[in-house]
Order: sequence, then C-alpha cells, then structure tokens
Amino acid sequence: MFSQSVFEDWINIDVAGEINKKFELKIEYQHKYNHEDNRIRSSHVDMGVTYKINKFSIGGFYREIYEMKGDNRVTELRPHLDLSYKINDNLKIRLRNEYRIKELKDNVFRYRLRLAYSLNVWDNYNPFFQNEINLSEGSLVRDRVILGLSINIKNSPFKIKPSYIFESNRKESSSEPNSFSWSFRNILKIACNIKF
Repeated sequence: MFSQSVFEDWINIDVAGEINKKFELKIEYQHKYNHEDNRIRSSHVDMGVTYKINKFSIGGFYREIYEMKGDNRVTELRPHLDLSYKINDNLKIRLRNEYRIKELKDNVFRYRLRLAYSLNVWDNYNPFFQNEINLSEGSLVRDRVILGLSINIKNSPFKIKPSYIFESNRKESSSEPNSFSWSFRNILKIACNIKF
C-alpha cells in the first residue's frame, strides 16, 4: 500500500577548502522543513576530510543529526566513510558506508550507492541527475532520484544547486511481521556550495 506523498524543503550549506593538493576539509549544515507538520523535521552537521588520488577519493566524516520523532527530539551519530570514483568528466560514483548510532533504536550499518551524471556543457550552469540507493540489513530501504541545476557564480567561490528530489522510503509494518510499505517525499532542495 502506498502512503500519501509528503512535501519538504531542504536547505544545504557546505564549505570545502583545500589543505594541500591531496587533502580537502569539508563542513556541511542541512535542515529539512516538513510542510505537513509545519516544522523543521531534522537538521545535521557533517565534517570530515577527503584524500584524492587521481580519479579516486576517500573521505572520513562525522555527522550529528537531530530529528523530530513525534514530539521528541532524538539524536543520531553517524560516522561514515566515502569512496568516490570519477569515471569521466560527466559521470561519478560514490559508495558511502555509514554506521548509524541511534538514540531510540539499535545501531546499524547502511550503505549508500550514488550515481551522479552532469552535463558539463556550459561555463556557469549545468543540469545534473543523481540516483542514490540505500541498503541496510540486506534490504533496499530508500531510493532518491534527483534532478537539478548547478549554477556557478562568476568570479566567486560560490555555487548554487537547486534540485527536485523524489524519495521513496521502505517502512516495516509494526502490526504485521515481515510486512512493509513504501512512503514518498517530494523535496525542493537548495544547496549553496562554497569552495576555497
């Protein structure tokens, strides 16, 4: 059974700066506003370092998430390791291995595989497509399909990326064992990237 779609706005601000030619420091803040509940559903801070080797990069990160579950605010800590490979100028693939340390549930590993394709045709704006699948405990638990536009602001370190995300989430039924349903979110995301 399919549940009714939910509408959200996500705001991202991420800052990246090169330590040297191989290492890059990254910091990100995001909040997710849910229109149905008229409140910020969750927010997170993410920080870490990536190491580049030609078309391959590896990154270690720490994420702290605050999320509303009913009337309670819960915390999740999420250390993760990113492995990225640039196939060509247009196509990139990333595998994220994250360990979810949850306040109200058991801790679990989750694997997120993202394929990103960008049309690098123009100097200051380019459309992109991404698909990210999430696997946990041997099952597909989430899929995100993302369509967006990357806009470079000339003579500045700023990039703005508005996008639309269609998110599908698999939920276990609390009343029937071994039963699940899918819920859906329509998301407008605005990301601001600053690179030094």
